[in-house]
Amino acid sequence: MKLTPKQEKFVQGLLSGLSQREAYKQSYDCSNMKDSTIDVKASELFANGKIRVRYDELMGEHKNKALWTREQSVNDLIWLKEQAKADIEAIGVKQANSNAFLNAVKELNELEDLYPKKVKEETQQEKDVAEALRGLVSEINS
Repeated sequence: MKLTPKQEKFVQGLLSGLSQREAYKQSYDCSNMKDSTIDVKASELFANGKIRVRYDELMGEHKNKALWTREQSVNDLIWLKEQAKADIEAIGVKQANSNAFLNAVKELNELEDLYPKKVKEETQQEKDVAEALRGLVSEINS
């Protein structure tokens, strides 16, 4: 199944992270169209069987590349950790080999999501705005 150049550009736009609307606008002339019309056209295009097959095919390739990259990263970090460990055992703990070992362990733990995610604390400005809104809501409800 071969797509037209515009259809292929639409699929490539989606894969690059564009919304359906933006991918459609970059692929087709939309100068006289409302955003709501573009949304409908883009949705219909994405629902097209040929488009969907091409999208799924390329997405599958992308996922495989991402998995390989993750696997390779893990393998390289394990290799570095083992080399640093062997160096520590051979010549003792030095700043360079201990840093390499600890950094490799830290990166491996982050890749495996072993650290709990830090929750972003509200800034003082966000707290002040929230307090002001609560005050306004209280006044309106009174």
